[in-house]
Amino acid sequence: MAEEVSPEKAKEIVEMLTGGGSIESINTSLALGILPLVESIDDMDLLHRLVEHAQQVAEDDIEKGWARFEQLKRYAGSIDDVAELAFHAESLEKGTALAAAVLHHHALMLLSIEEIDSAQTSIRRSLTLRESVEDKEGIVYGLAVLSRCSRLNQDWDSAIIHDTRRLELAITMQNDVLRMEALADVAHAQASIGELATASEMYQESLDFAKRLEHPAGHLVASWGLADLAEIETRYDDALLALSDTMHLFMQLGIPAPDLLKKRLHDLTALGEGVN
Repeated sequence: MAEEVSPEKAKEIVEMLTGGGSIESINTSLALGILPLVESIDDMDLLHRLVEHAQQVAEDDIEKGWARFEQLKRYAGSIDDVAELAFHAESLEKGTALAAAVLHHHALMLLSIEEIDSAQTSIRRSLTLRESVEDKEGIVYGLAVLSRCSRLNQDWDSAIIHDTRRLELAITMQNDVLRMEALADVAHAQASIGELATASEMYQESLDFAKRLEHPAGHLVASWGLADLAEIETRYDDALLALSDTMHLFMQLGIPAPDLLKKRLHDLTALGEGVN
């Protein structure tokens, strides 16, 4: 939601909903729903008040659970606290969506401390719950985490299986952003097992989606992968061309280009000059 409106519009919406004491009249669902907007305008005091308010006015255990989840995510809740909430959510009637979301976050926390096996256990449980309610988007995100676990274990075959399923679901959902992301991840895994031609085709397809969507992050990921493949084959001019195209997109959209991109362009230019 916060990404779909300008900062000015976000501020206007937030003021309308919370200004003049009206925060006291909003329910838990709305309070939690506008958190991304409040975060986008960097009003941390209001963010804290909304999280507290959401907990105070929660009408049932499910709403209390979602409010508690936001508190844990935003204010450095411990891994044990998150695990306890997940266990509690699973015991609630109609708590499946909450439990799945909390378990997903639990897996990410475990990955951050390199507890890969435990992370796999949590994300597999989250996926099972999401499959039970046919939450396709949640399944896609869960498969991305499961793939990440496989990559960290250098299990490229499993990563390809998980990412290919992501890709199939994204196609079914007709979600081009998810499709773009899955294509790039499958390409990376294919490249890691030496299937460079397949990887190149999939990176190119991901890049085509990124161009149509004017998606700078997707453009960078795909062009970076294509540059890697070109550099492996000492095609430095092709690598430079791929990343220069990405630099032009950042400039066109008025977005500062990442320093890493600038450095690699500089390094590739030097490599190309050395060869020539």
